[in-house]
Order: sequence, then C-alpha cells, then structure tokens
Amino acid sequence: MKQVPVEEPTALVPLAVPAESVAAGLPARDDHRLRAGFRRHALGLPVRATTLTWEPGAEHAPGTGFVVEATLAGEQVWRTVTDRPVAVLPAEVAATARRLEWQVRSADGAWTSETATVEFGLADAAAWPAPWIAAPANPFARETDDPAPYLRREVDLAEVPEAARLYVTALGIYRIWVNGTEITADDLLRPGWTEYGVRVHHQTFAVESLLRPGRNVIAAALAKGWYAGRVGLLRYPGLYGERPALRLQLEATTATGERTPLLGTSGEWRAGTGAVRATDMLRGEILDLRREPHGWTEPGYDDSAWASAEEVTPDPLPEITPQPHDTVSVLEVRTGELVREHGRGPVVFDFGQNLVGWTRITSALLPRTEVVVRHGEMLTPEDLVYRDNLRGAFQEDRIAGDGEGRQVLETRFTVHGFRYAEIWGLPSDNPYGNYELPADVEVEALALTALPEEVGRFASSNALLNSFASAVEWTVRDNFIEVPTDCPQRDERLGWLGDAGVISPTARYFLDVAAFLGKFVQDIADTQGPDGEVWSYVPPVPPGNQRPGAPGWADGFVRMSHVLADTYGDLTTVDRIFPALERFCAHVDRENPDGLRVNAVGADFADWLSLPEKDGEPTHPGFAWTGARSTAPRPVVGTAHTYRSLRQLADIARWTGRDAEARRLDERAEEVRAAYRTAFVGDGLEIAGATQTVYAQAIGFGLFEGDDATVAAERLAAMVRSRGYVTTGIHGVQHVMPALMRHGHADLAYDVLLREEMPGWLYMAARGATTVWEKWDGLRPDATLSTAQMNSFNHCALGAVGASLFEEIAGIGVGGALAAGRIDVRPVYSERLGWAGAVHDSALGRVGSRWVHQGESVAQEIVVPAGATVAFAAPDGWQLDGAATSADLAPGTHRLSLVRGRP
Repeated sequence: MKQVPVEEPTALVPLAVPAESVAAGLPARDDHRLRAGFRRHALGLPVRATTLTWEPGAEHAPGTGFVVEATLAGEQVWRTVTDRPVAVLPAEVAATARRLEWQVRSADGAWTSETATVEFGLADAAAWPAPWIAAPANPFARETDDPAPYLRREVDLAEVPEAARLYVTALGIYRIWVNGTEITADDLLRPGWTEYGVRVHHQTFAVESLLRPGRNVIAAALAKGWYAGRVGLLRYPGLYGERPALRLQLEATTATGERTPLLGTSGEWRAGTGAVRATDMLRGEILDLRREPHGWTEPGYDDSAWASAEEVTPDPLPEITPQPHDTVSVLEVRTGELVREHGRGPVVFDFGQNLVGWTRITSALLPRTEVVVRHGEMLTPEDLVYRDNLRGAFQEDRIAGDGEGRQVLETRFTVHGFRYAEIWGLPSDNPYGNYELPADVEVEALALTALPEEVGRFASSNALLNSFASAVEWTVRDNFIEVPTDCPQRDERLGWLGDAGVISPTARYFLDVAAFLGKFVQDIADTQGPDGEVWSYVPPVPPGNQRPGAPGWADGFVRMSHVLADTYGDLTTVDRIFPALERFCAHVDRENPDGLRVNAVGADFADWLSLPEKDGEPTHPGFAWTGARSTAPRPVVGTAHTYRSLRQLADIARWTGRDAEARRLDERAEEVRAAYRTAFVGDGLEIAGATQTVYAQAIGFGLFEGDDATVAAERLAAMVRSRGYVTTGIHGVQHVMPALMRHGHADLAYDVLLREEMPGWLYMAARGATTVWEKWDGLRPDATLSTAQMNSFNHCALGAVGASLFEEIAGIGVGGALAAGRIDVRPVYSERLGWAGAVHDSALGRVGSRWVHQGESVAQEIVVPAGATVAFAAPDGWQLDGAATSADLAPGTHRLSLVRGRP
C-alpha cells in the first residue's frame, strides 16, 4: 500500500507551546477561559441558572478546591466552593439586565483568576412593552421581486446614558445600525433559526458608545431568512409566515437591572426599500446598488416618502428568550485563485476550501450589466461550477452595481456552501475577443462560523491523514450554523439528529460546541410530540414523515445531551430538558414493550449510507433515487439504540440527582440488553445478517463487554478483512476504529484508516477533499460523480471517525474526565505512522499527547493541565522502563520512553 513520506520531527517539544511538527496553531491564551453559559461574550444571557467554567492557572494544585464569588455593584451576592472547574450560578441571582462580576481562586489562595462579567437579557414577555412591527405587505411579491424592508426611527436624547442596551429580535433576519454604524457586522444571520411557533431568540447589544446627545437613529433591514423564505425540502417559501417582522427596545440600564426606555418599535417607525430586491437562504440574492437610499442609516435622512410601519401580532406568537449560544461571524476571508477564463463566458475561481459564506467581488463594472455569481462544491469536466447536486438551492446571486467604477459587490442576507464561484458579467481586458480577466479584479470568499473557538488539533507524519483531520473540523464548522445541518449547500440544510448525534463526540475535540448543543437540544425539546416522540430533524419542515424519528436519529437527542453533561459539565441544560428526554425514552418503551425496537420507527434509516457486505445488495427501500443503502438489520440496530439511550439517560439522571430514576433506567436497559441477546445473538455470539456496523455498534454501546466484546471484535475484524475495507454507514463509523484498536486488531484498524483507495477516509483526502463527503463514492476514481440527487461534499457523518484520531491514535479521552478530575491517555502506536499527536483544551485545561517511533522504542510526550492528573496506559505490547504499563502523571510536561514488552 502506498505510503505518504514521513516528516521526521526534529525534537520533542512541549505541546503546551506550538511546535512545527504537531498541533501547531492553537492560540496561546492570556486568560483562563472564564465562560458564563459557555459563551465567549456573556452579554444578554438567558435569565436562569447559569453554568460558569474556567481553566485553572498553573499555580493551582490538583485536589485543591475552588472558591467562586459574584458581585453586584461591588457587593457580594453569591459564593460557592467546588472541587472541579465548573459551578452553577443559581437562578435567583439572575435577573433581567443585571450585570454581575465573578472571579475564581484556589481554595488555598495560590491562584486567582481575572474578573469576568456576565449580563442577562430580558426574562419574559412583561419586559417587552414594544410591539412587533412590519413593513406594509407587498401585494405583488414573488421570489425574484420582493424587496427587503428597511425600517428606521429617530429619537432625541438629552444626554447619553452611562450604559445603553439595544434588545432586538425578528421573525426573519435583521441587520441593524445605530447612527450609521452597523452593530450586526459581527453578529450575522440574527436572530437565528428556531421553531418560530414556539420561541425566538433576542440579542443584546451595548450601544452607549454609538449614541450622542441630540438626534439619534436606529435603522434596520429585514430579510425573510428561515422564517419566510425557503427552508429544507419545502418547494415554496413562507413556512412560518409571509412577512418578516421586527421587535426592538433601546434602554438605559444599570448594573442592578434598572431600565429606562429610550425607544421601541411602534407604528411611528418608517418603512422603505433599497438595494436588496429579493433574497432567500436557498435561492440566493438579487441586489441593485443603484436603488440604495444613501444616508438612510444616519440621522437627518428624509424618510417622509416612506410608509408607516404596521404593528402586527404573529400567529402563533413565539416566546422571546435571550440567545443562549455564540452568534455567527466571519471566520476568515479567502482569496480566490483563477481556475479558468471561459471564452466569452464566465470566469471561475477556486477558494481552496469548501466553506459556508458568500463571495465578495471588487471590480470595475460594465455599464448597466448584472454580475451573476454561481456557487458550488465541485467543477464539471469543462471547469464550470457543478450544480446538479444542489437540487432546489440555486446558490446564485445577481448584483447590479452603482455605476461603472471600481466597487465592492457582496450579498447581505444569504449564505452558500461552496468552494468554487462561477462569475458572469465582469469586464474583460479584451472586450470583443476571448475573456481576459483584468488584473485589478479581486474575488474573495467570506467563511462563516458559529463555533469561534478551536479547542483541538491533530497532526501526524501522514500528510493525507492531517488533511482529513482538517476536513473533519471544517465540516463541523460549516454545518454547525444555528442547527447541526446534514449539509450546507443543497435544498436540505436540515438539523438531522442522526448526523448530529454521531458527530458530536468528534466535534467536541476540534471545536467548543457546548453552547451550540445547549441551544439545539432545547430546539428538540420545543418540537417534541405529545406522546414524547421526537422528529428525525429539527426544526421540523414538511414533508412531515419524519416523526416519530428513526432509531438513531431521534436518539440523537439523548446523545447530544450526554455529551453536554459528560464533556462540559452542563448540568443546568440537561436538568432543564430532562423531562423531555424521559418522555422520549418512555415513548420508545410504550411502543416496544418487549424491548425490541420495531414499532414507531418512522422512516427507519438504520445504518444509512452503509456499503454492501456482499455485491448486489439493493438500495434502501423508498429511497432508491438517492443511491443510498442501509444494509444492517433494522431491528438489531434500533434495539441497540434503545439500550444506549437508556444507559445514557441513566447517567444524566444520576448527574442531576435523580438516583431512583437512574436505577429504574439501568434496570430497563438490562431488560433491553437481555431481549437483544435472546432475539438476535446466537450461542457463539453470531448475529444473523450482521454487518460490520452491527458488531462495532454492539461493542461501542456496551451490549458486548469483556470476553464477549473480544469475540465480537474478532467477527468484526474477519468481516473487514473479507471485504477489504470498512462498510459502515452513519451509525457504525464512529465505533469501528475503537472496536478494532482496543480489542487486539490495531494493525487492521490502521490499514483501513490509512487506506487511500475507495472506499476510505484518505481516499477523500487524496482526491482533494477539504470537507468530508456524504458518500464513500461521492467522487469515483474515474472522476464521475455519484447520484446528483443526494451527493453532498460537506457532510458530517462519515467524519465521526475523527474522535479516534484523539482517543485512539493520540490516546486523549475526555469522556468522564471532568467528573473524575483526571484525563485518561491511552495511545495506540503504529509504525505506519512515524509520529502522531494531538492537543486539546478540555474542561480541565489543555492536554497534549505525542509519540514518535525511534528505532525499537517510542518516545512519548504528555502535557498535563494544571489542576488535573493524567492516567497514562501503554498500548498492548509496550511497556515503560521497569516493565510498568501505566503511570499517573502530575501537571506539567512528561517525556516517557517505551519499548516492546517481553513475550
């Protein structure tokens, strides 16, 4: 098998310091990651019990407790002592608009953190006296001619308050300006996507620095967004409503929560239109910059020709709650590389990365010419943008410039999933011959993120494996925007719980997903059915055949909740939604009293996107048009999910103080395990019709343990060797590597992990993938593409193997670490890799592991964070000096030498 050349590291260096050879790039920090509600900027948090987290300083000794204190206007209002770097600020301390300062110190006084601030948003409907407003309805609206409403209102202020807050929400998407300065430039796509019939989030902005004595203006532009535009597979816009609406309050505030109204939405606001002639999240945007009313965001603009805004009452009326998660912002701007100039046609650019965002063009323009930009993930053989896999998402923007001079063209309210841009209508240096791009044309892509904090980095001597690790991180980042979507480009972009549930244990190693998952599990609870049933995707979008959700998809509700509690210690969220989690498991039990998951299974996708164990297996019933298979026996896979959900819910019950409920759930889980064994498992542990996923999942879920797991791993290994590659789909891919690596088949695991032929993870990387594909054969070796009907090149599920890069190869395991105060490091070495390692900012602090083959020995380096310990376990067949196979390590950097053990 082809080997990628090994890049030998020059020397072992502490991972806490960026190194050329491994884990370079995680930012150094000058703070202790103090977070309230897991938010980077704790402004406008929900008014409820709030989780506080921090990273202990180097002076903090393991086993020493923490003292956490909060003050209000200089007076202490709360104090607690904890033995872990997590505490819960009680609900009674939170209040509308209240600003608290908080600080942490070691119980022995050896370390004290900096001071952080947490400020709460508006608690309830009583805090919103201002009404919803909208522009007058457009009686002749159509998708390509429905201008975005502009709303504005001026107000006179005798003086500027010491602190002023703008509380804003919308049905749709808004951009907002205060005296000409946009305050949403780094807060994009607000207020985000929720189940609008239940709740909508509001945002809080500190605007005192933008106000002035005398005349001030608040100006807002609205778009349909998810609320009134196209979403998902729906073939028409306006699922939730037809008109976007705005609700806003400008108030002077004090630290103690006193509020003085300065301005609110009302019928006195003025409504007009401007450059945005039509916009949609899936179709794209039509801009005519000639139509922009210059100065409309500044005080003194003459809006007398504008209409009066209308006060409206949405039906149903959603609850307004403060935004619990980080907002969407621009991650980076990438410069496009010219791919090809097409005769008298378009010019095509490559941004080098499959991303989510939009393009920005800086160029002179032709007179009265519309620039057309088409976005896609792949190119056709003719070097045009491939669009067939977009289905009903056109991803096409049309922009008319303001004159012919050099200017900036970019959209305002739409996002695309793309790597390439095909642009029509730009000027040419040769206007009457073949297209020649002028030298001063600049084409850029703005990549968005809702996960601004990278917390992990993997690196190794295999360049393709490193590329794949980067692809996993980008795929998570691109799909975790408001809801964890299946894909960000085609006409779906839905919050499929199955994909989200399997990628979350991987996502947590690369990016901080705590606040994001906390928001999304609330979305799931908001849309739960009356019998406890859960949709396969949330928010639900017609066609409505996805409730009850399929096994493994609906169970994603439990999976993500467990990650929140186990990884981050977010017991406030899981405690709040525990009744919904319990209702879901009770629903499954009622429908399947004997424990076998065969009833109320919805579309029952089983192990979706798996490959055949033998040639000739048919596609999934009812979904032949997708080219997708689901080869594992559905009752086997479904029952395994029931067992896992009961076990994980029992954990959550224990962690939230529900001990009796935990015991009941554990007992029920054992009954389901017994039913599984009786119905499906033979005396020799064989399972009829089993696939690789069936055995890998049974091991990963704990249905087989001890010697039984070893036997199941043997069966799994035999199946992998027989086929020559991994066949697992969505629900097996996260389990196959640990099942093989932890049960005596590490060499085989490395074989399939590093396989560069199709199907294989590194096959994707070898074909230039910068994000993970939806299908193993998304792009075939002959450069033909799989079915256009379902073929995303930015899809999380097959990237779920990414957890093994940290947990098996580097050996870092964060599951249970926070509760234990200890991180397990159990690497699995292979000479197939000359070296490998990872660094991760865990809930206990930054931990690193790197190993290097040095002849007959391995040099192992481990970085242990302050306030924690590491339990190191040598791989099978290796030992430390003195024949030890384990070591307990204190904070600091440790260099160990391992040799092969005596037979």
